[in-house]
Amino acid sequence: LKSLYGLCAGHSLLPRSLRIELGDSLTGTPLYYGGFGDVWKCEHQGRQVAVKVLRMYANKDLRKVTHRFCKEFITWKSLHHPNVLPLLGVIMSKNRFAMVSEWLPNGDINEYVEAHQGVNLFELLMGVAEGLIYMHERGMVHGDLKGANILIDEDGRARLADFGLLAIVPDTATIISSASFSQAGTYRWMSPELLDPVRFGLKHGRPTESSDCYALGMVVYEVLSGKVPFYCHGRFAAVARILEGERPERPQGAEGAWFNDRIWSVLERCWEATASDRPRTAEVLLSLEKVSGSWSPCQLMNLDSSAQDNADKDKSEVSPTPHAVPSKPLSRLPSAGERSTAPGVVGAHKSRKVGVVAHESHDPGVRRGTVETARIFF
Repeated sequence: LKSLYGLCAGHSLLPRSLRIELGDSLTGTPLYYGGFGDVWKCEHQGRQVAVKVLRMYANKDLRKVTHRFCKEFITWKSLHHPNVLPLLGVIMSKNRFAMVSEWLPNGDINEYVEAHQGVNLFELLMGVAEGLIYMHERGMVHGDLKGANILIDEDGRARLADFGLLAIVPDTATIISSASFSQAGTYRWMSPELLDPVRFGLKHGRPTESSDCYALGMVVYEVLSGKVPFYCHGRFAAVARILEGERPERPQGAEGAWFNDRIWSVLERCWEATASDRPRTAEVLLSLEKVSGSWSPCQLMNLDSSAQDNADKDKSEVSPTPHAVPSKPLSRLPSAGERSTAPGVVGAHKSRKVGVVAHESHDPGVRRGTVETARIFF
């Protein structure tokens, strides 16, 4: 692969087998916007595909971006694992890069859990960890792991999507400061050394296996609790708290049933400020397996079912207020003619907490879509 990287990047080309031509399919308005690019839903060879056009920033070195683009997507094309979304191909022109992947109508892991009552959350999370281990064993990191980037295929299996995008960007600092990136909310899952490399003696914020492990811990928290990390805080407040060493608090009461001592202990290790103090992803997987094995499928189903039933029962009691707690981040933007006057307001959100009431979010950029609509791949 190293020889192929150099050959392709040196000539700003990709193998013909990797390139896809979609003609005029990308005209009009994209369905989704995010920090790294815009998403269209298209057809290619009789199948529905998702096309994400990467957003280019004027101050970026195009040659560096091209080199990294070729490297990351040649690697992605070589990955074959049941928990990794396959790359079908790429679109590459003078000033535009796009990646083409299968369209998965089940949506992301959070949407799938809400739509499929009683699904085994630990089984889904174990699939996430297994996909991440597979990538790490091949010298590749994800770099943008969060619930919105974990899609569910037709077999109910978790698949990692949109990895390697932070590696394409020469410096995370510029992207983090951009409005579009902030709307995507990715910083909530990012490790401290990615948010402020200089503070940790680093020249650039480059994703690593350790930063992936930090994000995996946040994903476990997100999926089991039904809340994004630092859900009570806006953009700058969340980043400040992460850099100050704060981490999500352990849920209490009925919601805390998901978080036994073993799970919470490994999450705290994932969230260590020093990258070398974090566990390997295989250790996280082992903890998930042990916890899942200690509960019968019936117990897991009853726990999640009771949480969703209570959320449905209390839904009518919710009165949206400007101080409502924000929900998990998905960012479907309204189409022309349906733009909201209050960006970021979403519909009711079911937390995986017994007896919790549904709520609305007023955190800009934290927007939930529906299972039937197209997925955001950032």
